[in-house]
Amino acid sequence: MRARTLALGVLVTLLPMHHAGADEVINFRRHMIRRHSAALEGRPVGGAKPASPTPAYLAGGRIAALGEGALVIDADTGALIKTDPAGKRLGQLAIARDAGLMAFDPAARRAYIADRGNDRIAVVDTDQMTVVSSIRTPAEPYGVALSPDRARLLVSTIADRALVAYNLATGAEAWRTALASEPRGIAVSPDGTRALVAYLTTGTIDQIDLSETHRADPLAIHSAASPRRCGRCGNDGDSFARGAFAVAFLGEHQAVVPFQREVPVQDRDGGERTSSYGGGSESPITHQLAFFGLGDGRVEQATLPVGLHQPRAIAWDQARDALYVAGLGNDAIQQVRNASQVSLVTGNLIGTGDPGRCGPDGLAVTPSGNLLVWCSFTRSVRTIATLDDKGALAAVPKLTSAGPELAASAMTPKQHQGLVLFHAAESTISEDGAMACASCHPDSRTDGLSWRIDKHELQTPLLAGRVVGTHPFKWDGTDPTLRASLTSTMKRLGGTGLSRKQTDALAAYLEALPTVRTPTRDASQVARGRQLFEAEGCRSCHDGPAYTDRDRHKLSGTLKTSDTPSLLGVAASAPYFHDGSAATLEALLHDRGAVHGMADTARMSAQQVADLTAFLDTL
Repeated sequence: MRARTLALGVLVTLLPMHHAGADEVINFRRHMIRRHSAALEGRPVGGAKPASPTPAYLAGGRIAALGEGALVIDADTGALIKTDPAGKRLGQLAIARDAGLMAFDPAARRAYIADRGNDRIAVVDTDQMTVVSSIRTPAEPYGVALSPDRARLLVSTIADRALVAYNLATGAEAWRTALASEPRGIAVSPDGTRALVAYLTTGTIDQIDLSETHRADPLAIHSAASPRRCGRCGNDGDSFARGAFAVAFLGEHQAVVPFQREVPVQDRDGGERTSSYGGGSESPITHQLAFFGLGDGRVEQATLPVGLHQPRAIAWDQARDALYVAGLGNDAIQQVRNASQVSLVTGNLIGTGDPGRCGPDGLAVTPSGNLLVWCSFTRSVRTIATLDDKGALAAVPKLTSAGPELAASAMTPKQHQGLVLFHAAESTISEDGAMACASCHPDSRTDGLSWRIDKHELQTPLLAGRVVGTHPFKWDGTDPTLRASLTSTMKRLGGTGLSRKQTDALAAYLEALPTVRTPTRDASQVARGRQLFEAEGCRSCHDGPAYTDRDRHKLSGTLKTSDTPSLLGVAASAPYFHDGSAATLEALLHDRGAVHGMADTARMSAQQVADLTAFLDTL
């Protein structure tokens, strides 16, 4: 693809924000716009006219338009909630906590909700607000999307890494195909010929042929290298696409994916930056949209920087060809005008108008053109009028409705405060508010990268289910407690620091995170692997409920001592070793990493390695 720069216009609109730190957030948004929203990288992939209609049910989300009201699936409480146009509750149905996404069929008035913890799709009659049936799925369903004729449902599963198609008339599985690690959202093209799957850690999206092969082919999200100005900084010119939660089609041959671009090695004044990695003149993380052109057997791509943090939810107003993208970390919504056309331009950056922190995690467009916003932190629906009196896109969108809290959080107040802090993009967390904890730990997991910190490559550790009973912390075990570890992390991020109360809240949230779901493995193979785990002496270091002796050991490598990591959720924590030098568990067991001195597993046969890997996957 021949690179070209296209200048873009920017109009900033920030609805009133009155919570503590609002000035910092607003300044951060303007800072991001100045630095990142001036140009499109690559040739525009759109046409001369708006793309063809694309029903909202071809992709899943947290919120769907129910007339001018809303239908919401709340991950916090696990409730499916129906609201009126003012955001007030009309009905509620318990599904399950930590629910995945939802696809809504407006003709049948049915919602299909991924019950992430119970391995099922809950099929709901939204008029009666009752579960009419359940569809069993592989482990940990998350993304959902309906086919154009609404006869089939596609489901992505995180733990079992599969995309499965179901016949909705019978609930039977039609076919399945393997996916890579950490799949999330799905979208189906309006002609039903292909689907796309977004990923947190691969730097790719998958394109799946729905007509014949059902094979998943990866498409790389272009990640242009940053300028090399530091000859001593190793791979400072490398950047990586991460954190793609959602994907959507704009017509039959175009798609858009929000993601973040990470540069894990930084320079400062021509030398390596070692003391922190939180911001500065070269922010290690920027947030972008990848636009894909998928017609005529070719794949074209262009990327657009946006003034958001942790872009998650997307919605397309096809009547006005306006795309909306929500930033969970900075409570803002980016508008892109002429989104499916060659004349694409960035439009308004819209604040949520929330007096606290909204945490926008869902967007939907109503028949009248209003934008519905799901505020996941306050569990409320907000309505933004994006049109003027003549029905054209407004120069200044207006908040017309701020609905009440629809359900009390299932967390304790301290845990909920920690949830908000975990996703906050503020200067208390990092320099210039450029990073949040969730930046490197999307979904409380890992970005799969090794960051250059204090002249060492240090892999981003998994957090979910791994902080209770696993001290000391950091890869060298220098932080004795979780609170001490969080304090030193804020220093590394370059933030002004959290108060003791905030640190306790963040720790409470992390300690409450459940262990990640494990993939399904053959029971006999797991049993053989368990025997090998015992026979090879792995329990000498990896013992107890968290599979760690909580001690430090001298191993070959770049650290003087290495903390014994927990093995809980190890299947979701690649790459391995403190420096990420072993890409897979198989590579680790074959001694193909840069760290040596553990059990002599390199002599094991391929079958034994497969058996031991199967056991480790189930921890």
